[in-house]
Amino acid sequence: MLPVTQDDISLDSLYRIVSGVTFFKELMKNAPEQFELLMSMARFVTAEENEIILHKGDGANILYFLLRGQLDVTQDDESDQMINQVNPGEPFGVMAMVLNSKRSASVKVTSKQALLAGIEFAHFRHNDEASIFSLHTRITFFRMLNSNIRWALERNRMAEPEHPLIARMRTLPIYTGEKGTAAELHEQMHLAHLQSELLRDWNESRA
Repeated sequence: MLPVTQDDISLDSLYRIVSGVTFFKELMKNAPEQFELLMSMARFVTAEENEIILHKGDGANILYFLLRGQLDVTQDDESDQMINQVNPGEPFGVMAMVLNSKRSASVKVTSKQALLAGIEFAHFRHNDEASIFSLHTRITFFRMLNSNIRWALERNRMAEPEHPLIARMRTLPIYTGEKGTAAELHEQMHLAHLQSELLRDWNESRA
């Protein structure tokens, strides 16, 4: 992967591109100063066709968003069998990052080129004193993560409607407290962990 410079893509163009990602778009609209901070902390990189950008067994501390291109998720670096696809606007590599575990699959570029944005997860899981982002931004971040993990679980459920782990999906908690509070952040973080554990177990049941 190679870093993007302003000679490659102008700042205005980059802003237009990231507006296609729900998380970036929401901050751009509702918290412009947090959006600018996010842009300053994000790593923008390009990767070429057939380049493996995440390797099975790697550590997981960066959350990536696909901005342009197409990615395939495969069992490992050598496999040609696609497990899943990543489309523009989607985050990927979420499960391992939330669980602080090794990457469970590899991710390869299948388009001519891919444009990615990477953000260090540590910026969002720190406590109030250590985080550089506001409470609202971190809640927005974890809502986005939970939506992404839930969609992966729903895809599994539709593909395997009789799978025994569906019962665990029904026990996942629903936050009913006051929105935008520290309590919601903690519950969103807890839910992300529970959903990631469930997704991991489901994926392992297929191995």
